Amino acid sequence: MSTTNRVRPTFGGLSAPARLTVEGAGIVAGAAVFVVVGVVALLLFWGHTLPIAGPNSVGQFVAIAGGVIAFLAYIAGRLWRREGLTPFQTRTSSRTYESPSQAPSALESRGTQASGVDIFDTFAIALAHGILALLGWLVLGAVLANGFQDATVYHLSATVLAAAAAGVTGYAVFLSAAQMDLMRLSTVLAAFAVVGILTSMLSAPDPHWWQLHLSALGMTQSVSSLAFNITLIVAGVIVTAIARYATDARGVEDPKRRSAVMRVRVGLILIGVLLAGVGVFTLNISVALHNVSAVGMVLVFALVVFWVRGALPTAPRSFFVLGYGFFGSIVLMLVFFAVGYYVLTAAELVAGVLVFSWLIVYLRVSGAAAAEAENVHVVEE
Repeated sequence: MSTTNRVRPTFGGLSAPARLTVEGAGIVAGAAVFVVVGVVALLLFWGHTLPIAGPNSVGQFVAIAGGVIAFLAYIAGRLWRREGLTPFQTRTSSRTYESPSQAPSALESRGTQASGVDIFDTFAIALAHGILALLGWLVLGAVLANGFQDATVYHLSATVLAAAAAGVTGYAVFLSAAQMDLMRLSTVLAAFAVVGILTSMLSAPDPHWWQLHLSALGMTQSVSSLAFNITLIVAGVIVTAIARYATDARGVEDPKRRSAVMRVRVGLILIGVLLAGVGVFTLNISVALHNVSAVGMVLVFALVVFWVRGALPTAPRSFFVLGYGFFGSIVLMLVFFAVGYYVLTAAELVAGVLVFSWLIVYLRVSGAAAAEAENVHVVEE
């Protein structure tokens, strides 16, 4: 029997040897970043004593370097996969070959090349990694500065710390890019939204912003508002970008199911566009457009929750119940606000968290369904 039809054990979409290869490449990427950033930091820090956070600090340098490194590392990780600038790891086949040279590349197996939309989506996800690293290191620097009041860092220690932080960032993001799929992207999307919103809350110039509404975070000219609005805009772009991957209709022959998949795709695209609209049209720019974006997103979410059963019939029943429960909770929160029991901030926060949580769960369920369908296809062959 030919060995070309053997099925190699896989873990998370990659075979065991392939995972070791990815780890090795990630270590090389992290080490290269460590050396480059270390040299740059040494030249900048030489002879200086730096604060932990704030202007001209170690934390500020690490945040900026981490953001740039994360963006570039994601692009490098996708190119390393030899799939072109496609957003995700392409599932081809779990078969093994006599030699690596016999295995078709992902683009060859798909019969296509990375399109303009693929490249745009890839850069959007890379940007999310960059902003996540930037904000994450800023927040960590502020926390450490608060824990080490009035402490300073000598130039050699600052160099090593900055190089190590950048190296870890490059290593982690390279691995994220090399193994990216819908399920991993759900984690990135969740972390990105949480870090972005928390950064905005913690740096808000008005500590009582919550007495107005959640959108008050995006109304000023401060760094807090910039973080809040950019988080919403980039998150919206990502949701719009991944809509077509999370609603792959290829191979769906049932016209009713295909129609349901298309409706969910349009719904997800609208949610992404409206989410970005909340960040673009702040209340001090246009109250009408801001409210239309916010309310419209919730209304479209309600439709998608009821459409998804026809689009993803293999999903567990608990997933559908979760969606109905989230929808009911949002309606209840809006009723509480209408009767004056809840302030607007609470209603907005609950609705936003539930919509985002459902999207993340949907990505994971959709990714799991796609993986299961791929495994079934390989077994049948």
